[in-house]
Amino acid sequence: MAELAIKRPTTKARGFVVGRALEYNLTTLRISRAYVSLLSRPEGDATAISLAWIGDYEIRMHAAPPAGAAKQPLFIVDVFDHDAQLFIDSRACHTIAEGAVAFDEFLHMAEPAVGGPHRNPPV
Repeated sequence: MAELAIKRPTTKARGFVVGRALEYNLTTLRISRAYVSLLSRPEGDATAISLAWIGDYEIRMHAAPPAGAAKQPLFIVDVFDHDAQLFIDSRACHTIAEGAVAFDEFLHMAEPAVGGPHRNPPV
């Protein structure tokens, strides 16, 4: 019985770690698929790829504008408020992993705001 009590916290801790790893892998897969879609578009197509909607907020991926810099970003991830018609934040991403981190940060930034001033009052 004592042995079972010792194993349960470890199992829960492992589940938490596995859950976070799975979440990161799914986010990385989402960013990878969007980037492949971005690369598959015709030259000059400047439309954004929608990654997620949270209330009035949309997280999107854009092609990086051409620049003469030695290390140009692969793409740009931004969060757009459709209610206010404003860009809230954007990140230039040089790797898929940077895009996954930016997506997670924007997701966590937009989630609390959904219940805030953009929420429609009950009828």
